[in-house]
Amino acid sequence: MRIDPRTPAHLNTIAQEIRELANGLTLFTHNTPETAAFTAGARMKALGGMTEMLSNTLLYNLSGEPSADRAERRGAGALATAAAGTSQAMGHLAEALRQVAFLQEHATRRPGPDLADAQQAAWNVIGDRLDEARTALEDTATQLESDTRHLTQPPRRPAPRRTVPIAQAQRPPTPVSVPTTPLRRPVP
Repeated sequence: MRIDPRTPAHLNTIAQEIRELANGLTLFTHNTPETAAFTAGARMKALGGMTEMLSNTLLYNLSGEPSADRAERRGAGALATAAAGTSQAMGHLAEALRQVAFLQEHATRRPGPDLADAQQAAWNVIGDRLDEARTALEDTATQLESDTRHLTQPPRRPAPRRTVPIAQAQRPPTPVSVPTTPLRRPVP
């Protein structure tokens, strides 16, 4: 799908896709390294495709002369923000996958208290990183929806100055002329 940054419907579709990806990022109570890898890996793959689509659109829209269309410039900025958020989520998912790799690497080791502690710590990190990825995606979708609402708003202009009568108490004091030559006192 080609994204048109001027079209609110396209941006809202991207925001909805990001929100759907966020909704599937949870760990269940009975997890295995395989289910955690699938949860993080599938979302990372989907985000990779979305990030590629966003970067292609940004490359097309931001290279060359700036567009004269205000909505297109605003839309490109919104997409750049979304690309940053999805990339941040991908970083969290990559860290979760790194912890899954640790679990896989040590799955055949002889059980012991140190290994159990390390495995529990890895599961805690996996859960935390999935939560952080979900939060990053939800925040990205919310920001993109907000940016989309502001896409076609006219630019802010300062309010015109009006001459309104000012109440007497609010007026600055009127200057009084003061004589510049010294006055002489009458001689007694």
